[in-house]
Amino acid sequence: MHTLSKGGTAAGSRIWAGGLLLALAVGGALYAGAARTVNDDAEQRFDNLTHGAQHSLVTRVKSYSDLLRGLEALFRTSDQLTRRQFHDYVAGLDIARQFPAIESVNYAVAVPSAQRAAFIEAVRKDTSLAPRGYPDFTIRPPGERPEYAVLTYLEPDSLLAERMGVDIGASPLVAQALAQARDSGEVSASGQVIMIKGPPAHVGLGMRLPVYRNGMPQGSVDERRAAYQGSVGIGFGVAQLVHSALERSALEPLHLTLYSAADPLPASGVLSITPRDRLLFNDDGDLAAVPPQPGSDAAYFDQVLPVAYQGGVWKAHFRVRKTELYSGFDRYFPWLALAVGVAGTLLGYGYIFTLYRSRRNAVAQRTLLDTVLDSVDAYVYMKDADLRYRYVNARTAKILGRSAEQLIGRQDGELMLGDAAASVQLTERQVFDSGSKFVGEERFVDAQGQVHHLWSVKVPLGLPGPVTGLIGLSTDVTELHRLKEQADAASQAKSDFLSNMSHEIRTPMNSIIGMAHLALKSVADARQRDYLQKIFHSGQHLLGLINDILDFSKIEAGKLELEVLDFRLDTLLANIASQLGDAAAVKGLALQFDIAPELSQRWRGDPLRLEQVLLNLASNAIKFSDNGSIFVRVRQSEERGSHGMLRFEVQDRGIGMKQEEVAQLFRSFHQADPSTTRKYGGSGLGLVISKQLVELMGGKVGVYSQPGLGSTFWFTARLEKSAQAGDERIAEVEPEVLGVIRGASILLVEDNVFSQQVGCELLEDAGATVCVACNGREALELLAHQRYDCVLMDVQMPEMDGFEATRRIRADPQLSGLLVIAMTANAGSEDRARCLAAGMDEFLTKPIAPNLLFHLLAKWFRLRGGIGSVGRARPGDRLVAAPKAAPSDAALELRDTAILDLATLALTFSNDTVKMRKYTQLFLDTARDGIAEMEQAMALEDLGRLADLGHRSKSSALAVGAHAFAGLCTSIEGLRRGGDLQQARVLLAALAPALAQVAEQISLEFAASDAP
Repeated sequence: MHTLSKGGTAAGSRIWAGGLLLALAVGGALYAGAARTVNDDAEQRFDNLTHGAQHSLVTRVKSYSDLLRGLEALFRTSDQLTRRQFHDYVAGLDIARQFPAIESVNYAVAVPSAQRAAFIEAVRKDTSLAPRGYPDFTIRPPGERPEYAVLTYLEPDSLLAERMGVDIGASPLVAQALAQARDSGEVSASGQVIMIKGPPAHVGLGMRLPVYRNGMPQGSVDERRAAYQGSVGIGFGVAQLVHSALERSALEPLHLTLYSAADPLPASGVLSITPRDRLLFNDDGDLAAVPPQPGSDAAYFDQVLPVAYQGGVWKAHFRVRKTELYSGFDRYFPWLALAVGVAGTLLGYGYIFTLYRSRRNAVAQRTLLDTVLDSVDAYVYMKDADLRYRYVNARTAKILGRSAEQLIGRQDGELMLGDAAASVQLTERQVFDSGSKFVGEERFVDAQGQVHHLWSVKVPLGLPGPVTGLIGLSTDVTELHRLKEQADAASQAKSDFLSNMSHEIRTPMNSIIGMAHLALKSVADARQRDYLQKIFHSGQHLLGLINDILDFSKIEAGKLELEVLDFRLDTLLANIASQLGDAAAVKGLALQFDIAPELSQRWRGDPLRLEQVLLNLASNAIKFSDNGSIFVRVRQSEERGSHGMLRFEVQDRGIGMKQEEVAQLFRSFHQADPSTTRKYGGSGLGLVISKQLVELMGGKVGVYSQPGLGSTFWFTARLEKSAQAGDERIAEVEPEVLGVIRGASILLVEDNVFSQQVGCELLEDAGATVCVACNGREALELLAHQRYDCVLMDVQMPEMDGFEATRRIRADPQLSGLLVIAMTANAGSEDRARCLAAGMDEFLTKPIAPNLLFHLLAKWFRLRGGIGSVGRARPGDRLVAAPKAAPSDAALELRDTAILDLATLALTFSNDTVKMRKYTQLFLDTARDGIAEMEQAMALEDLGRLADLGHRSKSSALAVGAHAFAGLCTSIEGLRRGGDLQQARVLLAALAPALAQVAEQISLEFAASDAP
């Protein structure tokens, strides 16, 4: 018989654990009962405190209404109560000490419209309190009304200047309350909450009581209206009322917030705070903060009690931390009960357990070893030096087809077929001879002829010294063998399937790519061409991915081959932006690309594989991010002769990973956290392909990540330097520049219709949103209602010029940091200095070069941390000053650049003949309108207006290259600095012929360009 001390120890531990749990349960029950008792006592104290505070508040409110009735009784003592009598009575009340919350005591007399003048005169001559009377007294606000309720008597005197003479009945709400009080004869409590700025800021309320003429009946509404002569009122601060009511009571631990009930009390009597209730008092002094709601914190007692307020109800929300109502003994009583319960239970349980353990051990030792070994999912046996069985467990007896008693003392030769027994005995004899354990696979055929594969461990006994026997343990791995065979068959089926599908998928993909290529040759529309280019490029990329995925066995075998082609880094990143820009925008993410300034754009390598890796990493960054930006950076880590090692990084602010999760990356069909597959999708194959592609390009791949802070995936690739590395296209606006501008909200302040349309089209083509204002005043109105990222400000405009508009923008605290860029046709240093002095950030000279404008906007947006929703550039987003076809000899003969030179307009619109024709015609229309306005200004002999119109027309003329016409406009603009009417007439007379020459030259230019 064998014993297993560890098993007994484990069982004893479980029993003691049960005893401890029982002791804790008993102690916990005692603790809960004691805590409930303590809590009930504290809750009763809290209930007593809150009801005492409620009573104090009700009493204080009633005392204020009693004071009001005393004032009304004062008026009954005399038919003509004087100001002196009112003053002396109020002084005798000692309000500052007896009623500290009251801030004003007043009497408002009802004055019919017919008695207005006599009333004013009587008040002015009243010297009962002021020797000079009140010579400046009048009724405020001015205006004729059927009846007035004029504040006449006010205490304290400091209120006279501010409130005396105010017609409180001018407010419809107050007039309604006064009429209600007049008709009912009862106290009217103001339902209108007044926020008093202070200091400190607090809520003010008021009460009024009607005053009737002595000796007149008051039994009905009509009689009360006839006897009505005015009303007495008090105004008080709610905070002071609360403090005066509660300051002498023992309520220090209580917290109180007071609300004015918006609705009647519920029938159930259970009060709650509703969103419509108005906050009147908060004991922390902050009326703007949202106070805690009843039941929001289990650590507090809280209760809402009503406080009657002249026909209305206040809701008093009392709160107190529970521990503040506990006594010293209350804090320790539950823990004392817990300790007593645990200790007493453990003592009793220990005695019972000792008796139980001694009996259980005697039984457990007899069955422990057999139970354990028979329960093991393995074949366990022991043999002596003659290789006879001395012990077998139940599984060994079952596979040998005998009972355990029949196996003891027998050898394998008596139980197995000859070859199987000989193989087993050979292995076991080696264990005896060598004294070393055997670990390996064995094959066994049972009595039914079924083959079993066993993984066996055989250990010699008796070491050190002669081997006296061995213990064997064999595990059946037959199922693993079967699964391996199935996996091999599935792998072969997968290879066959991929081989068949490779041809089936490639065939339609090649058709898609081929048709897109053919369509590109015949499509002239820029937008359709852009769509087809994206289809063509995406089809090529998709075909490359399909080739890799369908032949995954080739990737695993390392047989993938790379191409070596010339490519540009900016084009590569533009393709990434094109394919992932929409996905990022949908999630509110910004794709930001950063190529080291010193890094050449042209390289030789496999751009498709580089793009494949970047797409995988960037799409993962978008997938696992919900906010912020995705940064894609390119740097050169080393340079060796004609080769360079480039380092690419993709950084996000997504969910991140733990270090143990990072270690599991780059494995086939694996994601760091399996739950991400359900939430984000994906097969986990992309990183494996990316890793192998990077290694084929002579680089490495890695990742830095922290949970909740995002990840940075990086890889390096060895590339050749391109022989055309220095051939950069200067005329292009880089995608990164357009990416910074895209999505910007820009306010264009321009009075020239031509310049408005040109500016809008350029900026909208770059992806910006443009709003137009015709002068500085309109610009300020738009800025007051909408946020813009930038203001492009013309300098000279009607109504309000750009200088004044900029000064007002800088004076507004909410707009002072707004980016303002000046645009003017005056290019002198004095003009620049004047613009900067007015507060403008930058200066541009008209006509505006698009390349310069876009780079300038991008520079300032980067300096200011970007715009609100910066988009990314797409492959078609390049404004290219494409070289114009060489003009014919006839065109050269027709062109007169002194009159018209369309080079500036061609640069602006990239030689787009349709747009150039459109805007030259627009210029002719606006110029003719400008001449008509100049003739009107000349008729009025208004040289200043004439000079402004000359400046406006000059800008349009310079934009289309009408230099001669622009020169005349410049001379007219110069009349502002000194000129006479005769000179103005001469210049104005020359404008129309000059414009006619421009129109003729425009016709010749486009006629030549349209010639075949």
